[in-house]
Amino acid sequence: MNETLINTGIYVTYALLALAVVGILLFSLWQVVKNPAGAKSALAGIVALVVILLVSYGISTGSDLEIYAQKLEVTSETSQQVGTGLLVFYVLGALAILSILYSEITSIFK
Repeated sequence: MNETLINTGIYVTYALLALAVVGILLFSLWQVVKNPAGAKSALAGIVALVVILLVSYGISTGSDLEIYAQKLEVTSETSQQVGTGLLVFYVLGALAILSILYSEITSIFK
């Protein structure tokens, strides 16, 4: 396969991705202008996610660095970022399970 054709395909993909991101941003801004009350709940969700991320980053220590540093060439910052990602995953997974349980329990008593 011709290398120029592959490069062209990659550039077209980048352009389409950029177009999609611009479209998403413009549509989001339009919805915020059209329905500002709905933006408050979306903003509350974004703030909650940022708080979970910051708390997870603060809790994560990267203390398992000694185990992986030699084998995988991992820095302490990378180890802390991986720990943060895992903690965020655990918290969001637990919240999802709790919300499902809450929904099912409240539907039983209605």
